[in-house]
Amino acid sequence: MKKILKGVLIAVAAASLVLGMAGCGGSSPTVAAKAFMAAVEKGDAKAMEKVATKDTVMLMGMFGEKAADSMKEYGKITGTTEKIDGDEATVSLTFENGETEEVTLIKENGKWLVNISK
Repeated sequence: MKKILKGVLIAVAAASLVLGMAGCGGSSPTVAAKAFMAAVEKGDAKAMEKVATKDTVMLMGMFGEKAADSMKEYGKITGTTEKIDGDEATVSLTFENGETEEVTLIKENGKWLVNISK
């Protein structure tokens, strides 16, 4: 996921400069992270809205196609590890191709949401 998020994060940084820096959620960080990745792969904005912050959804709407294409190279998720620190969490996802990516999440209104920031 590092390659996927690296491309997305670069795009996010660029978007932040361009923009002037200007639901549901998951029951656990791992559930939310897996649902987010599935939504990215399908290009399903409605599903992303359920498990990601509003800013993340906006950014993925702008740059999500590139991430969706990258997801195909990774294959299915084969393993996860989760670290929770209060209302923040990190989930490491391991994919069929051997790559491991980290997803950052925050807890809002009792639900875990993927939070891609600059």
